[in-house]
Amino acid sequence: MDKVKFGVLGCARVFERRMAPALKSAGNAVLHAVASRSLEKAQATAGKHGAAKAYGSYDALLADTDIEAVYIPLPNDQHAEWTVKALAAGKHVLCDKPLALSVSEAEWMAGAAAASGLRLMEGFMYRHHPQHKKVFEVLRSGAIGEPVHFRGIFTYPATADHAGIRWNPAQGGGAFLDVGVYPLNAARWLLESEPTEAKAIAITDPTSGVDSHTAALLAFPNNRTASLIGGFDQAFTSRYELVGREGSITVERAFQVGESGVRVLVRANNSDTEEAFFFEHTDQFQLEVEHFAACIRNSELSLEPGEDGVAQARAQALVLSSL
Repeated sequence: MDKVKFGVLGCARVFERRMAPALKSAGNAVLHAVASRSLEKAQATAGKHGAAKAYGSYDALLADTDIEAVYIPLPNDQHAEWTVKALAAGKHVLCDKPLALSVSEAEWMAGAAAASGLRLMEGFMYRHHPQHKKVFEVLRSGAIGEPVHFRGIFTYPATADHAGIRWNPAQGGGAFLDVGVYPLNAARWLLESEPTEAKAIAITDPTSGVDSHTAALLAFPNNRTASLIGGFDQAFTSRYELVGREGSITVERAFQVGESGVRVLVRANNSDTEEAFFFEHTDQFQLEVEHFAACIRNSELSLEPGEDGVAQARAQALVLSSL
């Protein structure tokens, strides 16, 4: 089966550090072209990562008929525009999270994908790591009883760069949209439902006006709740815990897994002891790319984590509207 040829819009750090190696290692995908607003930068980046072509504009890359899929790691406020343009150009789209900054944007993007018959996926790479399959296996077994509460946190000590997009409110900057969306997404995924109510508190960076951290409490159907924190101003933590009536599941490196392998800790059947399940290091970005490429080649495959960007956008709006 021919490998899916990918083009990338922009030379973002997440592409250079994570997605370029993932595309190089993927068994069913290949990096074909890189575009930048600077042709020289595109050429240098393409050369570094082995791409066959470089373009000095995003439109030029979208006009390349050899490209089947586009990865979009652009600033958050540009996701909707370039996703819709890529779909109009006949490209499948893997868009970095958050898919959209508003529900209306997400609906526009999802509608464009449906109308074109092309694939659109929001880039929550963590979902493809095998540790979460173990979490669902334990859940389905009933070992922790009925899930009651989800706790999730993704924080890191960010260096303030008020010229950067993470610190620009007009571009969708701030800790919640950068990292807080991960535990929000995981809560929706693991509780298999959508939040109905939210109460949030944000600590605002006085210079930029973006949130340096946001904490939120959410209500879900069936008397379930979730708490989450996303932050730029705290020590690195990337963890979630799902608490049931008879036990709990803790994923210690849930969203950013590092290089040393990860553990899932299960306390089951009201026991005081934990059972640990260890997973060797795996590239969750590569797994994400391979899954997306497989879904392009086989339309019968489920696009899990899927085109649920509209529901994610609604959950984001629920949190932000409660501030």
